[in-house]
Amino acid sequence: MNPEILIKLRDIMLEGGADICDVFCEASSYNGVTSDDRKINTSRSTQSGVGLRAVKDFNTYYTVCQDTSPEKLVEAAKYIAAGLPVQPSRPISPAIINPVPQRSSSEMQDNPEQTPVEEKVSLIREAEDVAWSYSGKMKQVTARYSDISREIQMASSLFPDVIEKRLGLVEFMITVYAGDTSDRQMGWAGKSFYSGMEALSGTDSPKSLATEACKQAHIMLEADECPRGEMPVVFAPGENGILFHESCGHGMEADMVEKGSSFANLLGQTVASEKVTIHDDGTLPGYPGSYTFDDEGVPAQDTLLIEKGKLVGYLHSLITSSKFGVQPTGSGRRQSYKYPPIVRMRNTYIAAGKDDPEEIIRSTKKGIYAADVGFGGQVDVVTGRFITSILLGYLIEDGKLTRPVKGATITGLGIQALKDIDMVGHDLVLNHSPGRCGKGQDVPVGVGMPTLRVKKLTVGGTGRSL
Repeated sequence: MNPEILIKLRDIMLEGGADICDVFCEASSYNGVTSDDRKINTSRSTQSGVGLRAVKDFNTYYTVCQDTSPEKLVEAAKYIAAGLPVQPSRPISPAIINPVPQRSSSEMQDNPEQTPVEEKVSLIREAEDVAWSYSGKMKQVTARYSDISREIQMASSLFPDVIEKRLGLVEFMITVYAGDTSDRQMGWAGKSFYSGMEALSGTDSPKSLATEACKQAHIMLEADECPRGEMPVVFAPGENGILFHESCGHGMEADMVEKGSSFANLLGQTVASEKVTIHDDGTLPGYPGSYTFDDEGVPAQDTLLIEKGKLVGYLHSLITSSKFGVQPTGSGRRQSYKYPPIVRMRNTYIAAGKDDPEEIIRSTKKGIYAADVGFGGQVDVVTGRFITSILLGYLIEDGKLTRPVKGATITGLGIQALKDIDMVGHDLVLNHSPGRCGKGQDVPVGVGMPTLRVKKLTVGGTGRSL
């Protein structure tokens, strides 16, 4: 859109008494290819519109316009301005933020928008062929490719000029089932990149991911029922970071802290083992939670949340940072122009420690090795209590991985689980997670962790107690 129009809309809201305001203009496209048991479906959709936001006295006033004619947009801006309280407000004074580039975009070599749909279908077909030929036990294969392109313009009261960014996300995910009529087990694998088609290659190619998913399903066919009881749990590096994203990360989002999350009023206090340091980083190139600036125009940064066991920070938007009297962390995100920005995680990970990953297993007499906890489970943000399933696990017996186990669940309290981490490996793996984090809005995020051990968690299963 014409930048002058966006600036005009911003100024109308400012003149109406807004403490801060912004105009978020977006045009996006989605391309998808899905195959369910060799039945291919392709889809394409586009959307565009403008979200106008005014904040006064920490209250948000938001409206959406899909009709982007200048007349309708001006009418919407005046409507918001007319609805703002006339009484004096508690001024929102965001801390000074670093300048942002006027234009930024995801780095890519092979633009998905310029890639013929036939090439995308071919990727799906290749993954399917690998899966169906893996063994005669394959019963179901579902593969999904998608790419999303977002063109965004913003006019904000925080800076004089309109800023722009382009985000291009490429994703692939495959789910398989293997077995017979009496016992079927699932395997899955997937990746997500702010990059071009070139990202889906090598170990991240659809064919490689299909092999990984099939291998997992076949291992689970040989698995015993998981034992139950309190026991040490060793977590594999990488994707399992989703567990700590869910059980702890949401509690450190400042809007959740305001509502009394389990991490509220604990800044400076010990909330984890001294071996634990947690970052939430929006600057990692190509990862699904990364960007140059957030959806409020605040530059991305690496935010330290827990340092050697102590809670040292929260994740903030412009509004929460002003309430708390701190700098914003570049964590204001929105699913699309249809939503106002809220505090969200980006790429959240536990930093590498100093322990030998193999020694972590060797030093565990009896316990469970969680190779894959899947999709994160559920958490009560106020109490910090979480529950998740182990999709792929192994028994640890006398310091060795032995039999695979299935049907396991893990429950615990987020802060207590962090405090009970007694070994942290030096093998940090950051993962390009293919899923979405939901909080009323869905946004892509990344996770990561090294191998680590929680010395005591409650494991549920139908097998005998260890």
